[in-house]
Amino acid sequence: MSKLRAWSRTIEQNIAARKDEIYKKDYKFYKIDRLEKIAVKFDEFSDNCQFCREKKTEIEELSEIFVESINGTSKRRAEFEKRNEQLVTHLKEKHGLVPAMYYSSRYSLLGLIVGTLAGALIGYAVLPGILKFSMLLGFAVGLIIGRIFGVWKDKFIKKNNLIL
Repeated sequence: MSKLRAWSRTIEQNIAARKDEIYKKDYKFYKIDRLEKIAVKFDEFSDNCQFCREKKTEIEELSEIFVESINGTSKRRAEFEKRNEQLVTHLKEKHGLVPAMYYSSRYSLLGLIVGTLAGALIGYAVLPGILKFSMLLGFAVGLIIGRIFGVWKDKFIKKNNLIL
């Protein structure tokens, strides 16, 4: 396992050595730090996943050409982003990795929608005069409940080291 970790450290060193050649805004906008995390995750999963083993060479290439791609033409930037997103998609779909605070955001929105609808239905059924109040109450309660469940799920994901 330490040999595999050495591979991802090499990728991190390649990126660190050249990151001063691009603007800080571009570094953040094109999520170059995510490329380092992708390398670590591909390193971890390459023992059991054929796709991860095959794509290690592509990650090496991306770590070497990211400066030329970002500072190059819009076509090269788009190609870089497309290749990067393909790697992220694989990690999401096959290995269950998600961004930080993914479930908190998703469940908050879901709770907000369900709570508002439930409040509207209850308000309409009980007394149409309190429809606004019941919708507002449903909105708040749904948001709070969704946020609680989302934070709980995010803690579970973080505990299992499935954050991208």
